[in-house]
Amino acid sequence: MKSIKLWMTFLLIVIASFAVLSCASVPTTNPDNTFTVVFVDHDNTVLKTITCDVAEPCDIVPPANPNNKENTYFTRWSVFESDFDEIQSNTTIKAIYTLDNRVVVIGNRAILFYSFFIMLGIIAALFLGLKEAKRLNVNQDALIDGFLWIVPVAILGARLWYVAFELEQFVYGGFFPSVLRVLGFSSGTLDFSTFGLSGLAIHGAFFTAIVCAYFFTKKRKIDLLRVIDFIAIGFIIAQAFGRWGNFFNQEAHGPLVGGLTNNLANLSLKEQFEFLRYSVGLPEFVVNNMYIQAGFHSFATEPLTGFYHPTFFYEMFFNLIGFGIMLVLRRIPHIKFGEIFGFYLIWYGLNRIFIEILRTDPLTFVFLGITFRSAIVTSVLMILGGIALSLYIRLKLKGEGYDSVPGHFTCPRKKISS
Repeated sequence: MKSIKLWMTFLLIVIASFAVLSCASVPTTNPDNTFTVVFVDHDNTVLKTITCDVAEPCDIVPPANPNNKENTYFTRWSVFESDFDEIQSNTTIKAIYTLDNRVVVIGNRAILFYSFFIMLGIIAALFLGLKEAKRLNVNQDALIDGFLWIVPVAILGARLWYVAFELEQFVYGGFFPSVLRVLGFSSGTLDFSTFGLSGLAIHGAFFTAIVCAYFFTKKRKIDLLRVIDFIAIGFIIAQAFGRWGNFFNQEAHGPLVGGLTNNLANLSLKEQFEFLRYSVGLPEFVVNNMYIQAGFHSFATEPLTGFYHPTFFYEMFFNLIGFGIMLVLRRIPHIKFGEIFGFYLIWYGLNRIFIEILRTDPLTFVFLGITFRSAIVTSVLMILGGIALSLYIRLKLKGEGYDSVPGHFTCPRKKISS
């Protein structure tokens, strides 16, 4: 007991010390009635110091834009230049850079956040699938077997789906170089330093996984409707993780905030920033990384330097809402097996249509002289498929539902044997 009291006393002293320090007054001006404006780099290296007299006009001119952070670029100063005239006290202005899209660098190879978040999503989907398989009395070993061969095939499906709509990027210079580029060797040769699947389309992965799941469950004599329900739950959370990879790559974004008129931005950089930061309420690190230089991917995608809509964040947000709803649905006894999958088709289809309308780099195809966005067409088909599946399960099959599974809202929890 004494030791507990001693630790509590020590903790209170530490908290009180921080409180006193945080309340200590910081001089806003210098003793000689001047104030200092200091420009610092990302690592707090001083780039420029300006001393001004209080209550007199001061010409605060920033140093040249720094370029001292590897694999990133300078975006802005922590205080917008339009606010420099309002500075009347000691102020430190810091250089803001984009985020490094690499998790770690080993030799001359880097592991990117794009790959990291895809793998994190896959692991999360597997973990949820194993938990749900146990609850639905589906053999977990069979699930792992299916996972080990379905996931690689689904990744290949995602790659081929993307390639199908961007053939000119991959198919040229002969058969074998084209095949190598499709497989991820961007140089068209077996040079592993250029290997990487920089183009994947989630719809390709989804449809490939469902087809594989159909044949796998049929071979193993497992109820397909139970399996596709927890595949849907895993998929939507994996998609939420995966979109963060697009964020670090500054890709798959929406239009310039505020739009354009005659190729000129309708809002200033400060107004664009404040809209995302305060009107939409996005975290500052997200907003900062949505500052993209003109032509970063192409001038059609980024016609001007500025802040672009983070459609990755919007899609992730709605995916998480859908994920939460699906977790609730699986506890409602009146829901039939397969209907959660139907809900996923409808929810993600609606979500993706909204996002695709904003996207500036959609995959497209031409049919009867009309250009279509492939993701919108696919999403419409998903919505129709989800409605049709739900009606078929509800009206035709009239099969088992979640009322047969322990743990639903009207049933006390029971211990499930493995």
